[in-house]
Amino acid sequence: MGRRKKIEDGDLLSVARGVFSERGLVGSSKLIAERAGVSEAALFQRFGTRDKLFFASMMPPSFAAEEVVARAASEAGPPRDALQIIAKRSLVFFREVIGVALVLMSHPSFDMTDIARKHGGENPGARLIAALSLWLGDESVAGRVHCPDPQASADLIVAALHSVVLFEHLGIYDKAAGDARALAAIDAIWPALEIRS
Repeated sequence: MGRRKKIEDGDLLSVARGVFSERGLVGSSKLIAERAGVSEAALFQRFGTRDKLFFASMMPPSFAAEEVVARAASEAGPPRDALQIIAKRSLVFFREVIGVALVLMSHPSFDMTDIARKHGGENPGARLIAALSLWLGDESVAGRVHCPDPQASADLIVAALHSVVLFEHLGIYDKAAGDARALAAIDAIWPALEIRS
């Protein structure tokens, strides 16, 4: 019987993510091992190389975009309310992803197709755009919104939400201001979607 692991892989990846998020590509395996309470040899035994550890720990989380959009639509009632719920839930995802993605994209071996493959073949942000576009198209056909180009509208909404979180990382907004700016973005976009009598 082998020795029991002193730390689970998920916990070890969490420590590595913290170090890489804090230090970027210069985060060392020595520091990760030290913070995790294991030897560097244990790190390499589990993950093979520092690059494999980096990519395993910095993998962005999944985002059930279709479910987020469908749940918001069923919970909210009017489309404007649904868009506000979608915005709030999308902010949670973008706040988890943006900081990690900035570090991840700085690695010379970064390849978005590898990330997409690990997320079922599609970029999680692209899935949000597709789900939102489909919902806006359905709402337009049903006569609840005016949306001649659902794809462009979805692009605009997702870009606004993504930008709010990026602005938080740049220190332009704090989280509370970011929440308010995201809802303000929906309010700014809404007149173009609103059905006029």
